[in-house]
Amino acid sequence: MSASTKLTLDDIVKMDIEERLLLTEKDYKHLNSTEKMQVKVLIQQANKAPSARELMMNDKNTSENTNGNESVIENGSNSESDNENTFDIGSITKKIKKAQKKKPKFEETHSKANFWVRNDLHKALNEICTARGEKTKIINEALQDYFVKRGNESK
Repeated sequence: MSASTKLTLDDIVKMDIEERLLLTEKDYKHLNSTEKMQVKVLIQQANKAPSARELMMNDKNTSENTNGNESVIENGSNSESDNENTFDIGSITKKIKKAQKKKPKFEETHSKANFWVRNDLHKALNEICTARGEKTKIINEALQDYFVKRGNESK
């Protein structure tokens, strides 16, 4: 693939099987993680799919074995579920969910701290904070501003 053209997931879906087999990670590294996973599945399916030559040979063999309107299939099954190229949505969904990063729990990113606050500041904080998490947000912003200020003073 050309390095100047960034392929989209739709471009890759529309490709022939032979074209998909030529893709490298460089061709789709700009896609998000979910799209990358979908491309990898498409490439795996392309690797499992019979080549065009094999398909032509099978068509030739099938037409030679035709008796009237019946076609004889070598493995004795003609159901679509037996086809290796069927699209398994369940396994793809599992792979996509696994690839997506899980958001860390609040307890993993924050620590509980007990400290003394002046009564007037505590009262003001309680009056303006009505929604859940507002106190945490205000305290974190105040501490961050304090540390930025202290960092600038020391320079």
